[in-house]
Parts: sequence; C-alpha cells; structure tokens
Amino acid sequence: MRNKLEGPVGRLMLSLCTQTTFSLLLYHAYSLTDTFFVANGVDGTASGAVGIFAPVLTLVNGISSTLGTGGGSVISRRLGEGENLKCRRVVGCMMFVWLLSSTIITVAGLALLEPLLDVLGCTSEIRPYALDYGRIMLLSTVVSTGFSGIMRAQGDIGYSTLQWSGPVLINLVLDPVFIYGFRWGISGAALATLIAQLFSAANSIYYFFFRKKTPCRVTIRDICWNAPACGEIVSVGLPAFLGSLGGSLVGTLGNQVLGAVGGTAAISAFTIVSRVQSFASTPFSGVMQGIQPMLGFDFGRKNYARIKCTMRYALIFVLAYGGFAAVTLYFASDKVIELFAAELLSPGGTALRVLCLALVTAGLMPIVQAYLQALGRGRQVLFLSLGSVFLIRLPALLMAGVFQTVDGVWWALVASDWLIALWAAMNYINLRGAIDEKPDKK
Repeated sequence: MRNKLEGPVGRLMLSLCTQTTFSLLLYHAYSLTDTFFVANGVDGTASGAVGIFAPVLTLVNGISSTLGTGGGSVISRRLGEGENLKCRRVVGCMMFVWLLSSTIITVAGLALLEPLLDVLGCTSEIRPYALDYGRIMLLSTVVSTGFSGIMRAQGDIGYSTLQWSGPVLINLVLDPVFIYGFRWGISGAALATLIAQLFSAANSIYYFFFRKKTPCRVTIRDICWNAPACGEIVSVGLPAFLGSLGGSLVGTLGNQVLGAVGGTAAISAFTIVSRVQSFASTPFSGVMQGIQPMLGFDFGRKNYARIKCTMRYALIFVLAYGGFAAVTLYFASDKVIELFAAELLSPGGTALRVLCLALVTAGLMPIVQAYLQALGRGRQVLFLSLGSVFLIRLPALLMAGVFQTVDGVWWALVASDWLIALWAAMNYINLRGAIDEKPDKK
C-alpha cells in the first residue's frame, strides 16, 4: 500500500502545512483575542499584567511540554512493543511529576507573589492588575495541562484535538462575558482561563481513568514515582523544557529592561505587539510541523531529491510570506494598535513598525530545525535553540539596557532575530552538502 507521504511534494506540503497552520492559528487567535479583551475591556495598562506574568506561564508550559513530548515518545514506542503495563507506569509517573511540580509552583508562587513580580519587572501601575491576574493563574496551574500529546501518541487524534481546542473556544466565549458582561476586569480574563482549563482537566480524567478504549488507562495507584520512567521522559523532553526556560528568561529580562527605560507604557505596548507578532508568525511553525514527517520519511528511504525539493519550497514560502507580513504590518501598525489600545498608539505603533521587520527572516530557524531533526541531529537542534537564546537574544537585551532608550530595545530585538536567522542559515548551508553529495536510493 502506498504511504500517504509519497504523494507529490507540493500537494503534500499544502495539505499537511495547511492543517498544522490552522490548528496553531486557533491557539494564537485565543492569545490575541484574550489580550484584545483585556486591553479594551479594562485598559492598556492591564494588558501589561498579562505580559508581566507571561514568563511564569511559559515556564509552566515548558514543564507540561517536557512531560507531554517525552511521555508521548516513550508511550508510542511501548505500545509498538505491546508493553501496555509499562505504558501505564509511564503515564502514572508523568501525572505524579506534574502534580508535584504544579503544586510547588502554585504554593511558592502565591507565597512569594510580591517579590516574584519585582523579579518579573512589574511597575507600580501594573502591579494591582498583575496581583489579581497572577493569583488566579497560579491557582489554575494544577489543571493547566491535559496531556494532548499523550493522547496523540496513543492514536486518539480526536481526543487530542478536543483537549486543546475545547479550552480555546471556551475561553473565547467567556472572556467577553466576564470582562464586559460581569465587569470583572482582568480577574474575569483569568477566571475564563481557569474554567477552560477545568474542562481540559475533566476531559483528561475521563480519558485516562474511565474511558474503556484508552490503551494506557490508569488508576489512582498508578500515580506514583518511577525513576526509570521519569528518566526516559526527561531524556526526550528536556529540549522542550530548556527552550521554554530560555523563553522565560528572555521574557523576564525583556520586561525588566523595558520597565527601566520605558516604564509601564513600553511593557504594555510590547505585550500587544508580541501577541500580534506571534499570530503573524504562525505559518512558520505550521510549515515546520507540516514538513517534519515528510523530511523524516524521505530521509529514511534515502530520497534526497525530495528532501531538497521540500526544503526549497519551504524556504521560498517562509521568505515570501515573511516579507509580505512585514510590509503589511509596517503600514497597518497604527491601525492595529488602535484596535487594541488607542492610548498606546505612540509606543505601540513605533514598536510594531520596528519589530515587524524581524518577520522577514523569522521563518528560517523553524525550517532549519525541521531539517536537522530529519537528519537525526538532535544535539545540534538543541544547541541551535539554546544558543539563539543564551548567545544572541539575552546578550542583545543586556546591551539594549545599556543604551537606555526604548527604540534601542526594539532594534536590539530585531537585530537578534536577524542574527539568529543568519546562524540558522549557516548551519543549513554547512549540512546541505551532506545531502547534496549523497545519491538517491534507486
């Protein structure tokens, strides 16, 4: 039987990349609209509280991704080997580690919330909003993951999709109701997130504990520490955690620098602009996820001509789309910021006009990462990801702080993105020779 990944490259890419991009767009639409409702329903300063607390949520998501990515990889292999009992142990250990980690984060975060906000670069104007938002978000930490990756690893695509799409849709509905209808302000936004996550938790409980068709159905007794299982999970999922840790550090340092040189307005403006950028960048991640199975499949059967064709199409698309997105946002910058918070038009418009320039080359890194993963260069992917944070982005932010100008921060971020793209391109050029020299398998 012909494998689905053997179809024409262009048509296959269109199918796979469209599906993944649409899924990611739904998630980023939630993030964008959440910020929109907070900025319009409360004020622009309140949106700064969302940005201030973002590094904490990034770290929490990093732990969840580590367990989901690592656990999913281990479980898929165990199921292939027919080791269902070992799968139960992995799921039980994964749940134990998550409950322990999330409880520690919640208790420590609530007890040390005031000093935590200082570390995150919170200003006096943002603090009241950040306290209300942070308390509820910390309380919701324990139910903030549904392990959709584990469901996907067991072949339950429907449940996996419901696990992340359900909370997104619930949040989109409840945000305006709580913020505009009940006038609960930023607390309403946090409560909407909490309720959405409770849906995800309830779905997980049913899936893992009660659903009879679940391959790795568990009981309360399975939720316990298991050193071998934890070692396997962490060994695979560690890159995801380190990447999130790096993102959390960048967010924290960015808020501190912006707070020092531009105050509340700069932090609030960056919160909005970063959400707009993330939404505009979604096709890059969608293409990355779409071409990964294609590249891996073709590398496995030594069809190097198809690999080169896939990479050529992907690179042409991300560069063309990046240029189009940058030009569009540049000329629409004021209109976009006015849509969220008119009082932030001056700092926000300037920030968006500068930061949108990074979109021109922003697609290079994810495409090169997909290429390296297909070649089995896991360590190089990890080094590339961590190096972009610790060797380029963090030093750039520190240098921007020395210049003591908000515009300097914007240009430092853009310059760091361009350097990261250049570094990714150099890695791709160096490794492309290894593919070019290999003959296709006849």
